Amino acid sequence: MKTHLSKTFFLLLILVLSLLPLPLLAQAEPETLTLSLRRDWGYGGFSGDIQGTFTMRAEGPDDLTRVDFYIDDTMIGSVTQPPWNYQFKTDNYPLGVHQLYAIGYTAAGTELQSNVIVREFVSAGQGWQMVGRIIVPILALILLVSVAGYLIDRRRGKTRRGYGRSGGAVCPKCGYPFSRHWWAPNIGVGKYDRCPNCGKWSRVGKATSQELAAAEAIHFSDQAVSPDQESEDPEETLRKRLEESKYDEV
Repeated sequence: MKTHLSKTFFLLLILVLSLLPLPLLAQAEPETLTLSLRRDWGYGGFSGDIQGTFTMRAEGPDDLTRVDFYIDDTMIGSVTQPPWNYQFKTDNYPLGVHQLYAIGYTAAGTELQSNVIVREFVSAGQGWQMVGRIIVPILALILLVSVAGYLIDRRRGKTRRGYGRSGGAVCPKCGYPFSRHWWAPNIGVGKYDRCPNCGKWSRVGKATSQELAAAEAIHFSDQAVSPDQESEDPEETLRKRLEESKYDEV
């Protein structure tokens, strides 16, 4: 009997305790301030070297009231309303390694310090040297691809007489047939070239004889012919026009 009463009392106690509000065991995540760096203009290398105009951007809790931005131990600016951004120029500070961070203040009076970003401020000359190291190989690759495309075109020969070694193309913008320039960069699926008729740049592949003939019929057949040209062979007239298009100003 006593054992039965003990079990009943124990079950009732568990039931009552389960209905009572219990304190939350999980604690709220701590408030943090996160700092990031954005390049607005200038050089930002992979090794941490920077030069030019940059913006420090802070992100934190919704009740932020102020964010102070620092370079080393010097506060360079304070922002009292979002967005929590501050722009600066590296040329205004000594060259060398610097620590960038921010300190934010909430409405409750909590002080939050951000992560630290370490960057080396370099001179404009050093920045352009770094840019040159990146751009020169890219330009060399473009030139290599263009030369390779020209050699391939040369091996294949002319698509149609009068269009040169690089062959002729039909402008996708205006439908005008023209000789592809040998110096136009070859981007693998054609050349990136300028149409001498409309002046627009576009990707153009080597057109077939049928495509060129159709474009010629549309654009050249209805053009007025001067008395001096009446005796000329139509194909010779077309050749001259195509030859002139090669030297159109870019």
